[in-house]
Amino acid sequence: MNIKTDFGVSTDRPPANALRVEKWSDMPKGTAPARYEVVAEDGTTKTFTLAKGNRIILDALIQQPVYCASPVRISDRVCILRRDYGVPITKEMYSNDTATDRAKFGVYFLSGSVRRIDGGAA
Repeated sequence: MNIKTDFGVSTDRPPANALRVEKWSDMPKGTAPARYEVVAEDGTTKTFTLAKGNRIILDALIQQPVYCASPVRISDRVCILRRDYGVPITKEMYSNDTATDRAKFGVYFLSGSVRRIDGGAA
């Protein structure tokens, strides 16, 4: 079964490189403050500093898509990144997750230009 995405496109499977997070150690390791830049669709840029959990989640999303459901509450951090920092994160929905037997599941993607500009190890 195909499910519509935030982009309006139907897909069957998430990307093979999507990160399934079972514990914080599955994520990037750096937690020290780091600066990021987001380029909006109109070309304006916004820079901000993140540390700890918010930084870990954004670093993971910069590297690859991330499954939504997780014991480390990724969705809470995604809401903060979207609302407080304007990070363009979308969610695509899929069906029939064979790894978890879920009928529906989501994967987060960065949908715009986001990069780390300094600070901390990759």
